[in-house]
Amino acid sequence: MATLRQTDKQRLKCISPAVLALSHAHARILPIMFSTCPRLNQSLFAACWLSLILVCQQNMAHAGVTDEHEILAGNIVLDNTDASEIVIRNTDIEAIPTEELTTASHTKPVRWQAGKLPYQSEVQAAAEVTQLEPALIHAVIATESGYNPRAVSRKGAFGLMQVMPATAKTMTTVPVRQWSVPQQILWGSRYLKRMVDMFEGDVTLALAAYNAGPAAVKAHQHSIPPFTETRQYVPRVLRYYQNFKARSPQVNH
Repeated sequence: MATLRQTDKQRLKCISPAVLALSHAHARILPIMFSTCPRLNQSLFAACWLSLILVCQQNMAHAGVTDEHEILAGNIVLDNTDASEIVIRNTDIEAIPTEELTTASHTKPVRWQAGKLPYQSEVQAAAEVTQLEPALIHAVIATESGYNPRAVSRKGAFGLMQVMPATAKTMTTVPVRQWSVPQQILWGSRYLKRMVDMFEGDVTLALAAYNAGPAAVKAHQHSIPPFTETRQYVPRVLRYYQNFKARSPQVNH
């Protein structure tokens, strides 16, 4: 039986432990190859082992082994730099079918989808200041953060309504990361109101601007920009908006 040379054994010490998960049949392939073809260069050797490592890691993934960033709920991952914050990906958000906004017999709905909405007094206060419908503010919060006041996007947006630091500076001198829950809702609603006014009461365009920026909406002839995220974001907020308007009078008054 062919065996590995000493130099090859030394190289193997640098290989990921994931190789140990390979079957004996796979593990014997490369020793035979390199004993019979000693002129194969180091690059090919490394490439072959890398291929085996990738196969092994894929098998481990199918077996339920994950890395240090555990994926949760598709778009949310734990950020190990700060266990108190949740990082939300702002890309490839799937639009929510209307039926998923209501309680289904075969699913366990999120608490705020099935029961009383959180932060109702804070939302009501912001609605009175901005003259926005509470249901619309709730819809933006539900979409942006799922009612998590510590949500942080990979782009740096923070809080219940995912306000960017640069946007926050146009409204207050208080850094966005220091905003309390009432401040998050009030200042987020103020910015939303700014977008509604900018686009003359057109809620659809206002939401597109809230997500992609007003410049993007204006650059595309006052229409929803052709960005996948934005074109999924707007219908999602509108579905929540209609659902919240219909579900309870206290959301709207």
